Amino acid sequence: MSTPPPTASEPSRPRTYFGWQQEQVAFLYGMSGHRFALVAVAILAAVWPLAASNLQAGIITWPVAAVLGVLAFLRVGGRTVDEWLTAAVSYGIGRMGGQHKFASAAFAPPAKTAAPDAPRPADLPGVLAPLTILEAEMPDGAPLAIAHHRHDKTFTAVARIRFPGIGLVDSSRREQRVAGWGALLAGLCTEGSPITRVQALQRLVPESGAALRRWDRDHTDPDSPDLADRVVTGLLGAATLATSSREAYLAFTMDGRKAARVIKHAGGGTVGAAAVLTRQLRAQYAAIAGADLQIEAWLGPRDLAEVLRTAFDPHSARHLAERRATATGVRAGQLSVAAADDGEGETGGLEAGVDPAVAGPAAAEARPGVYTHDGAHSVTFWVHSWPRNEVYATALAPLLGEGVHRRAFSFHVEPLGPRDAEREVMRERTARSVAVKMRQKSGQIVPEHEQVALDRARAQDAERAAGHGLVRIAAYVTLTVTNADDVEDACAALEADAAAARIELRRMWFAQDIGFAMGALPLGYGLPKKRW
Repeated sequence: MSTPPPTASEPSRPRTYFGWQQEQVAFLYGMSGHRFALVAVAILAAVWPLAASNLQAGIITWPVAAVLGVLAFLRVGGRTVDEWLTAAVSYGIGRMGGQHKFASAAFAPPAKTAAPDAPRPADLPGVLAPLTILEAEMPDGAPLAIAHHRHDKTFTAVARIRFPGIGLVDSSRREQRVAGWGALLAGLCTEGSPITRVQALQRLVPESGAALRRWDRDHTDPDSPDLADRVVTGLLGAATLATSSREAYLAFTMDGRKAARVIKHAGGGTVGAAAVLTRQLRAQYAAIAGADLQIEAWLGPRDLAEVLRTAFDPHSARHLAERRATATGVRAGQLSVAAADDGEGETGGLEAGVDPAVAGPAAAEARPGVYTHDGAHSVTFWVHSWPRNEVYATALAPLLGEGVHRRAFSFHVEPLGPRDAEREVMRERTARSVAVKMRQKSGQIVPEHEQVALDRARAQDAERAAGHGLVRIAAYVTLTVTNADDVEDACAALEADAAAARIELRRMWFAQDIGFAMGALPLGYGLPKKRW
């Protein structure tokens, strides 16, 4: 939700945004199934001695009931005790079976069923194992990578984008860009839309300086003074260590089950799904342009594999950037075979990007609080709560500001159709209205936060009736360091920046490998299904 724009008689003021709602578990009274079972058993254990007129049995059952009640309602670090136990037990079972470790490349046994000359599939760890990187073709002939999840039956395409930013522009231009992003999402809130998820990922990575050095070599006069060459070389070396670059990606995920009929008419299988997805992507061009987002290129298989590889192995980023800067034949963001060796001997003759077969890590290990992969250490946090008061569109600036360590911010959106949106809004409004009326009927004072929540639900219902869309959102922040001793320092810096942005983060204990897949990779994976 946002404040309405100022009228002609009102002074100009920047628009503020508010009203993020925590999603409730949908089993019963906001409790999950196993938590409701704990409460039910606790009540039964407390009542049974009284019903059976056997108070001596209460010596055993009443302490059990108290323990179960504590497990169901006591919160530690934002999670109930039973949720902590469930996560710890699940991680422990996986650890006993060795599922917390992953080995690929030279450590993995060769596939016995594949032909010797057949292309190897992508070997990705954990929850990413069902992913297959397919190749399609855009209308201009450029290759398009489609990440196909075999279990979820989803197809995801990723675009590398460029955006002008909103920090230094005037308020009217800023609101126009934010409204354009909202229009893009609202256009997907249609009944039966095959695009079910949108992911916006921004990575802050140290600048390798490869492209800058390449430009300097191509534009340096051979007759330039030696002193000038030495000064420029020194400046380029210092800039490589002191600067960082931003990478922004936009991923669109199509649900193959919702688009089953259309896929069948397009030829069926992955070929038909690729045709339908490219058709949907073309339909979004106008909305993307309306949000002032410029598509640099739709990632091909080698480009997407490079993005995954540099996330798993930050040490490879410089070498791959050198290879991409050396490659020639740029067409629509896709790089062809490199030209002859330019004298460095490292990257000449190699095609830009990475073979999808080696997109994953060579080795990885999921620990309770850290995910270790190819010499790097990553910690993922999920956004537990957004700002509770009204904030401006630049609220995330402290979280995405320049930092010493690598960061990735991933924002996942699931547009809801009109019927689903009406059901969610009415459920929220009914629950808030009943809570207020029960307090009034019993003579209690209605707390202001409940009255505000009821007013917010009414306003949201009015906005929905006026044609606005409703979406589910989730956000993750992943930081990556190459020195294990810097992990906790990087986490403290991130939490301080989140506090400045008025955002509450929660560390994903016992699920760091899953968090890395959600927060650091543009694969459209990160918005879980609603818990029952």
